[in-house]
Amino acid sequence: MQQFMLTNPAGDSLTILEHGASMQSWTVRVANSQRELLLGYANPQQYLQDTSYLGAVVGPYANRIGHGRLQLAQQRYQLQLNEGKHHLHGGANGLHRQHWQVQQQTSSSVKLRCTLADGHSGYPGPTEFSVLYQLHADSTLDVTLEATAAQLTLAGPTLHPYFNLSGKAGPINQHLLWLNAEHYTPTDSAKIPTGQLLPVEDSALDFRHCKSIGAIALDHNLVVSGTMQQTAAILTSPDQQLRLLISSDYPGLQVYSGDYLAAPFSPRQGICLEPQFYPDAPNHSQFPLRLTGPEQPFVAHIRYQVEKS
Repeated sequence: MQQFMLTNPAGDSLTILEHGASMQSWTVRVANSQRELLLGYANPQQYLQDTSYLGAVVGPYANRIGHGRLQLAQQRYQLQLNEGKHHLHGGANGLHRQHWQVQQQTSSSVKLRCTLADGHSGYPGPTEFSVLYQLHADSTLDVTLEATAAQLTLAGPTLHPYFNLSGKAGPINQHLLWLNAEHYTPTDSAKIPTGQLLPVEDSALDFRHCKSIGAIALDHNLVVSGTMQQTAAILTSPDQQLRLLISSDYPGLQVYSGDYLAAPFSPRQGICLEPQFYPDAPNHSQFPLRLTGPEQPFVAHIRYQVEKS
């Protein structure tokens, strides 16, 4: 399996795999040593059996679509049901399972692409996706996700890395988290949004003031600004030597505390902070959404900025 290593003058190193365009490793220099920021399998072949979307690009549409129901204009589509009665992360063979081809590469950047055929997992197409990773000298990672389609379709991919900034194998409970979110989208028992927006105030999701994650089980979509100019989340290592700032032009951010991670990892060993459209947005007209088609190419930006104390 081909690997692409990006480096910068600060001594940081990012490894991307062609399988799923996955982020396998991201190390930064802290004091006189390298610290790993991501959960990753040591052997790239292990990604072929992974069930946790570890570090991958997920989609065509990230998160859940209730009952796999999708209506575009006057046309109805049935998406693959791969999580009980619902559709999750593009189906069982979504972008995370694809062989991505390198389009361009430098010492600090790589662009990969793949094409999904018309009808793949039920989505109209064909649709070509690309992801550009750019590692900058200031330890910022910029990611650009793009899609072009031959007909009107739904695109909304994201990245699914699990972060642990401690450099150790323990749980993320002692990490500090700040979220720039006043509201969230409540869900039913199957984690499908009800269509409401509720305030985070007086709830376990209120991270407007930086605090430790603790034992709270998180798997929720938060309503964020949707502009690159405003930071959506800040994750701080337990020793407070590293801060990870995340911004995106997506209107939502899924926060998942990794409670279902399986061996060789442990539950809560990593946290996902996934910029996205709201889950099930195609079935809730009040939720923000951008469709993709021949005259409407898709583009989204995600920025991960590492600050070292």
